[in-house]
This record gives sequence, C-alpha cells and structure tokens, in this order.
Amino acid sequence: MFFSKRYKNLTKEEVQSHVGNRRTHLANERTFLAWIRTAISIMAFGFVVEKFSLFLWVDKKFAKSSYSSALEISNLFGVIFIGLGIIISLLAMVRFVKVEKEIETNSFKPPIVLDIMCGLIFLILSILIFYYVYNWHSILLVAM
Repeated sequence: MFFSKRYKNLTKEEVQSHVGNRRTHLANERTFLAWIRTAISIMAFGFVVEKFSLFLWVDKKFAKSSYSSALEISNLFGVIFIGLGIIISLLAMVRFVKVEKEIETNSFKPPIVLDIMCGLIFLILSILIFYYVYNWHSILLVAM
C-alpha cells in the first residue's frame, strides 16, 4: 500500500518541508478517529434501543398484553442505528484513505458530501426519535 513508501529517500530540505504535512496527516487521523467514535456511539445507542425491545417482549409475555407495534418500532430503530453506525464507519474509512492520497498529491479539497449526508441522516433520525419519545404513551395505549 502507499503508506509503506511514504518519506523514504528524502533530502534534508524535503524532510523539513514535510513538518506541516505531518500535522495535516495527524489532523486527518484525528478526524477519522472522531468519525469512528461517532459510529461506535451510534451503534451502542442502537444496541440499547434494540435491547429495550427485548424488555418489551418479556413484559408482553408476562403481562399478557400486546406491545407488538412498540416492540417492532423499538426493534426497527435499534437495527437502523446499528446499520447506520456500520455505514458511517465504512464511509469514514473511505474518506480517510481518499484524504490521505489527496494530501500526498497536494490536491486536497474538503469533502462536503459525507458531512451533509450524515447531517441529514442525523436530523431525520433525531426527528423520528423525538416523535417516538413524544408519543410514547399514545403508542403504548394503541398497542394495548
């Protein structure tokens, strides 16, 4: 891979000129790790939401009530968040490698598509969660 060939056989002047370049690579790595932390947090949240559906399922079994719609919604939200975390981690990896290559060739342009896409997805999911939590009692009453 191109990482193993980096900075071999450089003159003294070239080595000193790469100090700023190293900072740029480290900033790219910090950005990548921030995206990975975000993806892990989203997956953990999805896991918690999905396990909440297990709580609803156990409550349904013992209380002989039907929380089927709330159970399905909770399960669906959990799976969506876990999948979203996986997608974000894959996109972060692709972005990291792309930016690394652009930094090396001195042709870096800030990518905006991933940021806008993730922002829109977070906005939509936040609205759905707000609606779900805001109408939690009415959803449970309808399910009963």
